Amino acid sequence: MSEALDRVMKALAGVSEEEVAAALAAAGASAPRPSAPLASSRSPLPSPRSASRIVSEVEWV
Repeated sequence: MSEALDRVMKALAGVSEEEVAAALAAAGASAPRPSAPLASSRSPLPSPRSASRIVSEVEWV
């Protein structure tokens, strides 16, 4: 690890995560985190009307 990075880590060791983020953003070394993709509530399967040729069978053993 480089000496400069070691000094930065020591300087930020006792501060909160928000303060670290603010310090990195002020130095131009941090960008906002991308938000997580929204979970889709739709099924990936086709609707029954559009897939009339699909047959599904279940055998209980």
